[in-house]
Amino acid sequence: MDSLIKKNLALLLGVLWICIALNFFLLPHSIASAGVGSIGYLIETGWSINRHIIVWGINLLMLALAFLLLKREVFVNTVIGSLAFPVLLALLPEIMVLRFYSISLILGSFFFSFGIFSLYKIGASNGGVTIPPLILEKYYGIRRSSGVFLTNLIIILLNLLIFSWQEALISAFSIYLIAFFMRLFMRLEQRMQAKKSVEVQETAKVEIGRAHV
Repeated sequence: MDSLIKKNLALLLGVLWICIALNFFLLPHSIASAGVGSIGYLIETGWSINRHIIVWGINLLMLALAFLLLKREVFVNTVIGSLAFPVLLALLPEIMVLRFYSISLILGSFFFSFGIFSLYKIGASNGGVTIPPLILEKYYGIRRSSGVFLTNLIIILLNLLIFSWQEALISAFSIYLIAFFMRLFMRLEQRMQAKKSVEVQETAKVEIGRAHV
C-alpha cells in the first residue's frame, strides 16, 4: 500500500512538472512544442476551441485506444496520468514567469523533459501522444522512435499552419532540447544505478569477509 501511494505521488509530481513547463515557461511565450497540452493550445489559438476540452478529448480517446489495442499493463500505467494531466493543466494558471524568451524556452524544455523522465522511471505516462507510437509499433512494426517523430512532426506542422515558419522552427528546437535533456537524465540514471550496484557488491564482499573471520 505504501509503495502504491509513493508511486502515485511520484506520478502526480511528474505530471505537475510537465504542467509547470507548459503554463509557466512555454505557452506564455507561444512555444507549443510537445505533448497534448501544446496541441490543445494550438487548436485553441487557430480555431477558438477551448484547449482543456481538446486535452480531455485526446487523452480520453488515447486511453480508450490503449485499453482496446495495447496490453492491460500499459492501460493501468497510463490511466492515472491521463486523468491527472488535464486537471492539473486547468488548475495551474498560465503565468509568464520569465520575460526572457530564450531562457524560458530552455527551462520549459528542461522541466518538460524532467517530468517525462520522472514518469518513465516509475513506468507511468501522462497519456496523450505517448500512446500512438506504441500502437504503431505493435500493429505496423514502426519503431517507437519513428512514431514519436511522427507525432512531433504533427505539432511542428500545426505551428507552421497556425503561426509561421519561425514558430515551427522554435517548436522543432524545443523538441530537440526535450530529447537532449531526456538522454542526459537517462545517462545520469544509468551511472547512478551502476554506482549503486558497485556499492552493493563491495558491501557484500565486506560482509562475506567478516563472516569468514
